[in-house]
Amino acid sequence: MQARKKLRYIPNKMLAVSEPNPMWFGNKANEPNNPKWTNKNWLKSRFHFSFAEYSNYENTNFGVLRVMNDDLVQPRRGFGSHPHRNAEIVTYVVQGKLTHQDSMGTKESLGRGSIQFMTAGTGVVHSEHNLDDEPLRFIQMWLTPERSGLKPNYGSMCGSKIDSKNRWGHLVSSTSSKASTPVKIHCDANIVSAHISCYCHSSW
Repeated sequence: MQARKKLRYIPNKMLAVSEPNPMWFGNKANEPNNPKWTNKNWLKSRFHFSFAEYSNYENTNFGVLRVMNDDLVQPRRGFGSHPHRNAEIVTYVVQGKLTHQDSMGTKESLGRGSIQFMTAGTGVVHSEHNLDDEPLRFIQMWLTPERSGLKPNYGSMCGSKIDSKNRWGHLVSSTSSKASTPVKIHCDANIVSAHISCYCHSSW
């Protein structure tokens, strides 16, 4: 058994920021004068670990957590179809509505506080878009699975079914864990979240 990693606090200013060309993902040109847009570029990504053009060999993962991106997507923009293999992908919607479509025949939209989880396994193609007129923000995590070659799978959980107001909600755990969580993935990991009101506190 691997030793547990110590928790790390990473301030926002320490994250790598990426604002890619809209054409790279099949989007139209930016609309910087659109009053609904909160950023001049269609996407603003904050990377916790090495990803895309950000390369730091001393910051590649946190245990099985390989990718953790905080993405802000402007209205009517998104990520066109692209492939994944051998990764457990968990997406948490912070604000707005995320529309997902994949090669397994899945298509759905998820709102604030919802979780989307996908076993890429032997291979899956999907797209992610903001089809609304308000910005979308979500946090996406890629985790190393317990083994390669798993059967692709998709699932989700609506935010209204998760109690995390002023308390830590245990959202995700391993399929081999006895923990009762709404989401199970094929790796040794736990994901929790909390919506803390002013002057409130919570411990884990």
